[in-house]
Amino acid sequence: MHIDGEFEGIIKSQKNVTIGKTGLVKGDIFSDKLIISGEFTGNIDSGIVDVLPSGKLFGKVLSNELVIERGGFFEGESKTKDT
Repeated sequence: MHIDGEFEGIIKSQKNVTIGKTGLVKGDIFSDKLIISGEFTGNIDSGIVDVLPSGKLFGKVLSNELVIERGGFFEGESKTKDT
């Protein structure tokens, strides 16, 4: 799933979810992998979360791996999943 517009709600995916540079998402995301180039506010439960240089993440993250690239922004709380 690729989001370039505005979305508010719950996203559940067994695959990748990508928030594009013009994407603005509020809500909860449950996915295998989440890539953020735009802006996300809410709760995340994902195997891998990747915040790209233009990405902004506000909220709580539960993941196996959280990557914030140089220029990316994260404000909130992060916890590692029990494996």
